[in-house]
Parts: sequence; structure tokens; C-alpha cells
Amino acid sequence: MATDSNEAPQCTDRCYPALTRRAILQGIGAAGLSTILTGHSALAAEAHATNRRRLKVVAKDYAFELPGSVPCGYTEITLYNEGSEEHHAMFMRLNPGTTVAEFMNAAKHEDLPALFAISSSAGGPGSIDHGKASTVIMDLTPGEYMVICIVPDAQGMAHYKMGMLAPLTVTGVAKAESTPRADLTIDLLDFSFSNLPRQIKAGKHLWKVVNTSPQLHEMILSRLARGISFNQAKAILMAPPPSAKAPVPSVPFVAVAGAAPMSPGAINWAMLDLQAGDYFAVCFVPDTKTGKPHFELGMIAPVTVGL
Repeated sequence: MATDSNEAPQCTDRCYPALTRRAILQGIGAAGLSTILTGHSALAAEAHATNRRRLKVVAKDYAFELPGSVPCGYTEITLYNEGSEEHHAMFMRLNPGTTVAEFMNAAKHEDLPALFAISSSAGGPGSIDHGKASTVIMDLTPGEYMVICIVPDAQGMAHYKMGMLAPLTVTGVAKAESTPRADLTIDLLDFSFSNLPRQIKAGKHLWKVVNTSPQLHEMILSRLARGISFNQAKAILMAPPPSAKAPVPSVPFVAVAGAAPMSPGAINWAMLDLQAGDYFAVCFVPDTKTGKPHFELGMIAPVTVGL
């Protein structure tokens, strides 16, 4: 479950490197990505689901710790960020006939579009800052997966290129199970978060996040530092990315929860436990036509969490 500290975020050298991330995602390019794309009460009830499978994923700089195999079905997947940088966990399901060795080779020698040519993203716990934890519920179908992090370091190197990827085998035979009961459903569109609440109460929530777009999308929920407005944060993101030689500036917000980049049709349930404060949802994935990050096209919105 995503948990949020009572303290407002303070900017340090571990603050969410949004500007660097924007630069590397723009570097993927529209042409590259186009080749891969042809309540409260509900969460309380889910918390008491005795038959819910659970999977713990620990993120470090730069590696994942997780079991080698898990049974199929609805699973609470919690990412614990023990690294000094921001991380997420993308569950890449390998296409039929693709081996783990082939994926590893592509990850080592090719760029991100090559990975999507042989796999698709089922989503996963979204980007979170150092010391935080985030949970999503996913319906893991049987097959071979690779769990990867595509967040870049300060020099723009994607973490999976630095060894942050791990194989996972999902075993068993898929069978009918009760669908998690969500407070609301958020559709990831081109280019907005449909039905994203602008005001919610502090505490526990379960959001069903569905990518109904033909493009890859994510939903990162970031918390603003005290005294920083949504418009100020938006202006920071809209500014041109720093040059390669310029140091990456820290920013006055931290990523606390969400769903990792999801392929079209993917569904995640984001489990949230939020403290009062000002937040915003954002998608950094680039548009397949223009190459602009989706937030520049409107996929960014404020969320106020009240008492």
C-alpha cells in the first residue's frame, strides 16, 4: 500500500528527478514508440481479503529483490524503495516464444522500443521516492515476466541498463476470481486522467486504473512541498530540460504512489493511504506522434487531500 509521511516533502539530492526523466523519455522519440503500439470503504474491505496473494519487491540502486516465481491471480504487489533514487517496477510480460535470455540481451544492447517489440507492460507499482512504499493489485496471468525500472539516473541512463531487471515466472492455471472492489475508476486517455478526483479525504483509497488509450501511459502521484502550488510545479515541468552538462536541479515534490507505465488495455488497482496535502497526477510517457511528454498535452492534474 502506498503510504505517505505526515511530513511535507523536503527537497534534497534525492528529490524526484523529473527533469532528467523528461529528457530521457523524449529521447525515446515518437517514431520509436510507434513501433511498439500497433473510496475508502472498498480498500478497507480489500485489506481484510484473507485470500489475497502478496508479492514483495525491494528496489535498490540498481537491482530488484523478489521471488523467482509466484502463483497466478490477483496479487497485492508492494514495492519498497530502499535505494537513494526514485524507482518503479514495470512488469513486462514476455510475448509467446520470447525467452528471458532474449529479453536480457535486448535490454543490454537495444533501447526501450526493442523491449516492447517482444513484451508488453502489465503495469506495476509506480514511481516512488527513496524510503517510500507503494502497492498495486494486479491480475498476474501465467507466463514469463521481467520486472524492470526505466527511470533514469542523473546522467540519463535508464536503471534497467544498469542491471535493474529481474525475471519472474507466474505459475498455475488462470481461473475466475472476485475482482477487487474499487472506490472509483480512472481511465488513462490521450491525454487526461478521466474521473480523477480533484478533492478527496485523507486515508485509504482503492483506485482502479485502466489504460483505455492506444498508447502507453502511467499515473504518478506526487506530493507538493509546503508553499508550492500546482501551477508552480507544472511550470517547472514545462520548462526546457537542462543541458547534458548542467546539474539536475532538485524539485519541490516527491513521487509517492501510482501505476507504472501500462500497455493498452492493462488494468491496475492502486492502493493508497494518503496524508492531507496537495498532490498532482502526471504521465511522462512521450506521445507517439509529437514526441512530447503526455503532461505537456494535458495529462497532469491537481489533487487535494483534506482531513
